[in-house]
Parts: sequence; structure tokens; C-alpha cells
Amino acid sequence: MTAAAPTARLPFGTTVERVRGGLACPACRAPSSLDEPFCAHCGARVVIGARAGRRPADVAATRSLQFAFLVIAANVVVGGLTFAAVFVVSDAARLIDAALFLEAIKLIAVGALATASIRFGVRGIRDTADGMLRRRGWAVAGIAISACFALLVTLSFALTLVLALR
Repeated sequence: MTAAAPTARLPFGTTVERVRGGLACPACRAPSSLDEPFCAHCGARVVIGARAGRRPADVAATRSLQFAFLVIAANVVVGGLTFAAVFVVSDAARLIDAALFLEAIKLIAVGALATASIRFGVRGIRDTADGMLRRRGWAVAGIAISACFALLVTLSFALTLVLALR
């Protein structure tokens, strides 16, 4: 009798890049089949063998945090432009239109960067699910920062839109 895990819960996906990395037993380094979650030689759980110096989960988690910092930077830059528009535009009728335009630009820029950050963060979390790879916290931080800023920018755009429609 064996206690093999179902193949749907294996720590690898179906992408060609991950399958090319091959599978190896962490204990005895014996090659393993794609269908077997445990080593036929020693019985240990098999993991994805990565090329030397290449850690795909670290890359995804790092990219998530980098995009989260870009979300903050984009928010600061476009927010600064919005603040400058208040001083440049002296006509009150055009001020609402300028603010709505700049809020729409901020929503597009921050939305795109937040989407990329969340996608990389989810990939980083999924790749570090078995605990074998590190930087899981970076992926979680990237998702949290991006989601918070995306929510704030969306609410800011909605309130500016309500103000413009009045």
C-alpha cells in the first residue's frame, strides 16, 4: 500500500519551461518520472530541478514587489501633476475636466502596474507553495501594496467623476 499524493497536487505546472527543468529526488538526486510525486528509489517527495542560479519563484516574487514600488511611484508622479494642475489652471470650469483627465491617466497607469504586480505575486505564491523556495513574503507584500493602491486610485477616480458630473 502506498500513500502517494494525487497528481493534481504535484508541485509543478504544465508549462514547458518547468517540465524541461526535470524532476529530481532531493534526498538521493535520482531522476523521477513526471507521473510520480515520490521517488521510486528512496520514497522522498520529488521537486522541480532548476538550472544553476535560476530560481523562477524568486524572480516572480521579486517582480511583484518591484511592480508594487512602481505603482507607488506612478501614483506620486501623476498625483504631483494633478496638484500642479490646480495652480496652472485658473478657470474653475476647466479645473474639474483637468482633474478628471489626470485621474483617468492615474487609473490607467496604476491599474496596469497593479495588475502586473498581482499576477507576478500570484505566480510567486503558487511557485513557493511547497515551502522549498523563498521570497514568498515579497510576493504577498507586492500583492498587498498593489491592491491597496489600486483600490485607493479607483475610489479617487470615482469620487472625481461624481464631482465632475454634479
